[in-house]
Amino acid sequence: MEVVIVGNGILGLTAAYKLINRDKDIRISIIGPDNNKGCASLAAAAMFNSFAELDGHTLSNEIDRKKFLFNKSATPYWPDLLQQLEHESGRKIEHGFGTFIINNHVSDDLEDENFDAILNGLREFYEPYEVIAPNSIPKYKPAAAARAGRAIFINREGWVNPISLMAGLKEILFKSGRVKFVNDYCNKLYRKGDLVSSVMLASGILVSGDVYILSPGATFTNIINESNLELDFLKIFYGVGCSLLLRTGPDTLPNCIRTPNRGLACGVYSAPQNQTDTLVGASNLISPEPFENARITSVYTLLKSAMEQINSDYYRSDLVKVNVGWRPTSEDTLPMIGKTSITNLIVATGTKRDGLHCSPVISDYLADIILTGKSEQDMKLYTPEREPVRMYTREEAIQITVRHTINAAYQHDFIPSKGRMVEDLEKYYSDDLNKLHDQVGAYDWGIPPEMINMYRYGHISNRKTVLQ
Repeated sequence: MEVVIVGNGILGLTAAYKLINRDKDIRISIIGPDNNKGCASLAAAAMFNSFAELDGHTLSNEIDRKKFLFNKSATPYWPDLLQQLEHESGRKIEHGFGTFIINNHVSDDLEDENFDAILNGLREFYEPYEVIAPNSIPKYKPAAAARAGRAIFINREGWVNPISLMAGLKEILFKSGRVKFVNDYCNKLYRKGDLVSSVMLASGILVSGDVYILSPGATFTNIINESNLELDFLKIFYGVGCSLLLRTGPDTLPNCIRTPNRGLACGVYSAPQNQTDTLVGASNLISPEPFENARITSVYTLLKSAMEQINSDYYRSDLVKVNVGWRPTSEDTLPMIGKTSITNLIVATGTKRDGLHCSPVISDYLADIILTGKSEQDMKLYTPEREPVRMYTREEAIQITVRHTINAAYQHDFIPSKGRMVEDLEKYYSDDLNKLHDQVGAYDWGIPPEMINMYRYGHISNRKTVLQ
């Protein structure tokens, strides 16, 4: 079997790894630029976080809960998988387990609510954790006004250096002799009947195979728009994220330190990358087009957050690199994973900031359906050819968006005047969002909070509703 994988990010690499381990005769071509431009995983910490990502509404919302359980199912894979990859590649893959969650008072009470949601989730699923004194966290030295009032330690959630992880995977695939890396971009796919016949590269070269995995991250919609496949997929947008690599020396963290989710993003996090460097993140901007460079406001906010909320001695650290990654985010914010109505085309994208963490589960599923045609994993929720799943009612979506918008403002130096300023802003945003829902015909469903501007500026048109 000849498999063509479009995309050399974490999903493409782990899918290839699972396939060559399960079929000794398989041959694979992986298409993607050697520099991995825009790769979401390489700009990430990257963290193995499931419980740390819980919001106040996650477990009470049917769809969010299913997505959480999917994410959670990947956590047990990582300790053994990392050890196996280190052994097979002969490379050190920097990683560690144990994540500190801090609850400080830099933003508003949404953060308290999300911290409580994490605690409740840990208790519901009997996940090991410890309640600790914030001042006992190693290398945690916040500014006085930003110190945490509460903190916990989640034992089984952790981090991996994505650069060394992906380098290890590439080394294993290269040494297998059955994987070819093609340093090029995919422009489009050609269809012949009910099959994909070939892939056209930017260089004009055609690459053919028996099975095609389309996992190009946020560039998915560009490829689909250029291809005449006669399939209807949701749009994939660029979730532009910025992170900072700091040379922190003796102040380098031994574990992740992060806040709960904030302002439509994952809050402030810091994670070691090796013995001398710490990665700080992150920002999030949903866009129909890629951004190659970080916005100054993102860099400023992350630097300020790192020095005030994590370790005030970071003022003397070197800024080694500003990373920019494009998180593939679908218009309903759920992944797109699985077979399509074209017999030999499989899609894997839309994983947002969960792709690396969930890659062991996703790659198992992809290998299953390629090699056996079926899988015990239930991925119906993520079927690629679907109408958008409506996760929220209109009222829920507006309430969440208003709260996160104001929460985000606090992270960008918002200081309300005395009086009813916050209440007035809440009413203003609520009225504005009600008008937007009316304009796009969202009467009995809610626009996903992250997608507000994509609807506002006409990048998503309303279509048939699928209520779950």
